[in-house]
Amino acid sequence: MKILLIQSDPKRNKFENYKQVEEIINSINVKLDFIALPELWTTGYKLKPYEEQSESENSQILKNLSKLAKEKSCYILAGSIFYKENDNYYNRSFLFDRNGNIVGYYSKMKLFKGLNEHLIFKAGDKLGIFDTEFGRIGVMICYDLRFPEIARKLTFDGVKIIFVPSQWPISRIEHFKVLLRARAIENQLFVIGINRYGLENENFFGGNSLVISPKGEIILDMGIGEKFSVIDIDINEVDEYRRSFPVLND
Repeated sequence: MKILLIQSDPKRNKFENYKQVEEIINSINVKLDFIALPELWTTGYKLKPYEEQSESENSQILKNLSKLAKEKSCYILAGSIFYKENDNYYNRSFLFDRNGNIVGYYSKMKLFKGLNEHLIFKAGDKLGIFDTEFGRIGVMICYDLRFPEIARKLTFDGVKIIFVPSQWPISRIEHFKVLLRARAIENQLFVIGINRYGLENENFFGGNSLVISPKGEIILDMGIGEKFSVIDIDINEVDEYRRSFPVLND
């Protein structure tokens, strides 16, 4: 499974942010299976005016992502997007398949009061579980990572890899790293944290996107900066490690 991770720094214009992501994807000269983006990559937390900044069912950015996934014949996990539905706003992640169809979506369940998310978003009430040709994958968004019961439920529902699109600040970046590894170790699966980079208001977001193996080993650390990286993983390692060290059976 060849995965492109994009550690971006969202600017004010959401269409410029999309264009930057599109240019990165078009610059990759290897066949990709999966593309993963950070939390709120179209807007950052610059959400006002809500009506203008949010996406909806037929928004141009979602149409563009669908077209891009089909052109590249590649899954795209659209990090998370500021999304409006039925007069409510959500911090919502979408997964597009190789044909550009939306496999499903996940709305962030645990809203971070430190950034007043609870005053803006409605919390999701369903787990982020998606069936793909690589097996079942899960999605948690940023603050969700601090709640191990979510990852454990995803694991017992058959997930082999958890993606964690994030906007995690540099001041707590060690928490991000430790928690990603802990979720991988506890559940013996791949965990991929895709964190944004850059300064917004008084918050500096720390990058350091990680790919963690089922053994809890860091197999990619993207460090500080606005950058992208391609990595190959073998999902079969999950079952192999669980057989050799069957913690979950207990």
